[in-house]
Parts: sequence; C-alpha cells; structure tokens
Amino acid sequence: MNNNLLAWLISTGLDDQRAELYLSALSLGEASAKDLAEATKLGRTAVYDNLRVLEERGYVRTLYQGKRKVFIPLHPKELYKKFDQQKEQLKDLLPDFLSIYAEKGKTPFVQLFTGVNASREIYEDILKSGVDEYVYFTDPQFAFQMVDRKYIEKWIVRRVEKKIKSRSLRVQSKRKTGVSVFDEEEKYLRKIRSLPAYVDLKSSVYIYGNNIGVISTQKEGVAFIIYSKDMAYSLKQLFEFMWGISK
Repeated sequence: MNNNLLAWLISTGLDDQRAELYLSALSLGEASAKDLAEATKLGRTAVYDNLRVLEERGYVRTLYQGKRKVFIPLHPKELYKKFDQQKEQLKDLLPDFLSIYAEKGKTPFVQLFTGVNASREIYEDILKSGVDEYVYFTDPQFAFQMVDRKYIEKWIVRRVEKKIKSRSLRVQSKRKTGVSVFDEEEKYLRKIRSLPAYVDLKSSVYIYGNNIGVISTQKEGVAFIIYSKDMAYSLKQLFEFMWGISK
C-alpha cells in the first residue's frame, strides 16, 4: 500500500480503514465486499459499514450485476475534481467564515499574497465581503502598476452591479486618471476627495467591514489582507477625519 496516498486520504478526513479500503477498491477496479474483505483483512461487517460511509461521501458507488453487488471506486481524475470543487466552494465561502472569525475571534490575522495577480485578492475579497461601502486611500499611479487595467474596469462594473459604493481619498496631484470609469463619480457609485498637497502615498489602503486590504508598490510586489475589527475601526476613523478636512 502506498503510504503517501494513504496519508493524504487520511488528511482529507478518512480514517485508516476507509482510506485503505478505497485504495484497495481502486487497485481492483470493481470488487465485491468479499473481495475487499480479503484484500484489506477486515471482517465483512466492517467492510460493509465502511463502504456505506465511503459511498455517502462519494468515494465509491454501488453497482448491481444481477443478484451480485459490486463496488466501484471514484476515478482518480474525479477525485481530483471533487477536491478542486470543494476548494473553489471554500474560496467562495471564505469571506463568510472570515467575517464570523473577525466578529467573534480575539486574535487578528493576516493573509499575504504575492505574484502578478496579488492585488486581485483584495478586490475579490471586497466583492465577497457583503459590505455596502468601502473606503480607501490611494495613489492611482501606484495602484495601476499593481493591477491589470482590463481586470479593474470589469471589476468596477461588477461592484456597481452589487451596489457597493466607494469613497476614496486620492493624492491631489494624481487625483484624475483621465479615464471616466476611474474618475466619474455618480455613475460608478463613488465619491472622490483630494488629500492635502503635502500627503504622499506608497501603497493603497482599503477598509471594508472588519477588513483592511493593502496593495503595495510594484517594487515590493505584494498585497495583504488584515482581519481585525479594532484595527479596521481605527483606520476608518482616521479616514473619516481626513475625509472631513479634504476637498
């Protein structure tokens, strides 16, 4: 028996017997309970009990051949799809899990993202957060270095479809980008004010719900999300103060 495969199956939530039973079924292709009992050295009752659980979880299925009942293991490629789909489902549900954690948990935590699409994690998290509005400090010049323009144009449309409003404080000398989808306010549910002339920024900071998203410069090439109710509250207060004194 391949110990690496066995260990991985156990890590997915199967116990030793069920993991071994699935691998035995996989090696036989299709097998009766008697065949599997002989292959695993388990009693017939234990085999039936474990096969019932494996079938409920989608690892095997039952096929009737006349009066004979055989068990077919999930194909390895289907097993890959099964966990890939679960991963995607978890990714979609992650903001919901995190919002519960941020509300109930006492310890904040940080997710760090790297690579050419690191900044997208922030934008996708905003859409999934369920907020009615997000606010942010930005220098558009640095922001556009970290995100693909076509992506962000489509993202803005998605944001508007979800009726998520935005308010931004932008570096005064770079407030206007010259592109309506980034500058026009009412149509895109946004309000823009300018930071005082002496303020400069080296990253973009987004505050939404109990979360803070930070997109750094192209030089650093990172983005990260901080999940902290108190820190998000404090930064939001700073934003509101700066909003109140900005043009």
